Amino acid sequence: MILKKLLTIMILTLSIFAFTACESKGPAEKAGEKIDQAVEKTTDKAKEVTEAVEDKAEEVGKEAKKSTQ
Repeated sequence: MILKKLLTIMILTLSIFAFTACESKGPAEKAGEKIDQAVEKTTDKAKEVTEAVEDKAEEVGKEAKKSTQ
């Protein structure tokens, strides 16, 4: 839960940064687009990692429950 909240805050912060960076013209606009792409990739990877951590935690919890029975 805490990881999800932290991840959400991070994504929102990065999105705001990327949005403000995109309002520039010319080379700065290109840089902003690259930032957007980087944020998107980071967001996707963060979601993947979050899901993997949640799956693993669930798996470990199930194994722990089995071993205590």
